[in-house]
Amino acid sequence: MSPPLVSVGIPAYDRPAELERAVRSALAQDLRNLEVLVSDDASPDPAVAATGERLAAEDPRVRFVRQPANLGHAANYRWVAEHARGEYFMWLSDDDRIDPRYVGRCLEVLRSDPATRLVCGLARYHRGAENVVDERRTDLVARRPGARVARYFSRVNMNGPLFGLSLRSDRLAVPFAEVAGGDWLVVAGHAALGAVRTLPDVHVHRSMGGLGSDPERLARSFGFEGWLARHHHVWVAAHLWREIAAGRGAFARLGRTPRLCTATLSAIAILVRFPVVDALRGLGLQPLERQAIAFVRRRDAENAR
Repeated sequence: MSPPLVSVGIPAYDRPAELERAVRSALAQDLRNLEVLVSDDASPDPAVAATGERLAAEDPRVRFVRQPANLGHAANYRWVAEHARGEYFMWLSDDDRIDPRYVGRCLEVLRSDPATRLVCGLARYHRGAENVVDERRTDLVARRPGARVARYFSRVNMNGPLFGLSLRSDRLAVPFAEVAGGDWLVVAGHAALGAVRTLPDVHVHRSMGGLGSDPERLARSFGFEGWLARHHHVWVAAHLWREIAAGRGAFARLGRTPRLCTATLSAIAILVRFPVVDALRGLGLQPLERQAIAFVRRRDAENAR
């Protein structure tokens, strides 16, 4: 039997050189039965469309579309998921790239374990040519959906699992909302559906540039001002509590009491890990924070052995 079609959706905006690198990393996969769908979100730089059209002309696996008007970040992500043709789907940011075995390894694990609904490689973050940090592994394998969701919010930070592989039907069941923390809710929704696993032997290489590297600037892009722009995770915690407690989307599979418990634990985890830690930093306790991070990293390394 031939392997299923896998779609790699690349939402693009105003980064032609990085877009070419991202597309070529997808085309270099050892799994050949794939399509690369690029959506240019009405970039002001015409070089983005020129790059996309050239790549599509070179390789029939590339489909390029230029949007007539700007959709916005999350809507462009949704567009590539909705218009992809593959049974399996993953996003790839236009300034990131993946190892040649990335898609094949993720697909192998997904197809071998029906209980697993999202598989990603380990995210490796770069600033220019420098490898700055590897993200902690995200392995959410508890039997209860609520436990998987709460554990996710107890450790999420840079959110590399957003660029994992899943069934496209699952990706459509947990759409990307244009709100602060919307990407977190996508991964949390997959955790509600089943296990989430990280493969340490393949990587998605992510850029440290862009809005994501500046939390306050990112918050202001969502309309937050003043104190809330500096501490937007307070709003994120309240929003995810409402989404989970109300049973929206994939969270509907949790019963009412488990939803309330999961929502509350998840919101507390975000409040403790971000606003409270920010307050402690203001008291000059950064050395304690660095020691805590080093301890967690050592424990992760020991558990991985």
